[in-house]
Amino acid sequence: MKTTITIRGTHCKACKALIEDVCSDFKEIASCTVDFATGKTDIEHTDELNWDELKREIESAGDYKVELAHNI
Repeated sequence: MKTTITIRGTHCKACKALIEDVCSDFKEIASCTVDFATGKTDIEHTDELNWDELKREIESAGDYKVELAHNI
């Protein structure tokens, strides 16, 4: 499954790397592509992904706000 989320507060390559690193800690995530300019992040994942936990981990990694955009 592919889901696009919006992460507000991303502004540089370091933000991109940090968020991709957080996503890599989740075994349910196969890939994570962050566009720091738009804040859009595409995540390939299994149905078992715990969105609350992912949101909490991303938001605690920096001054970010996560919003679910849509499933594809």
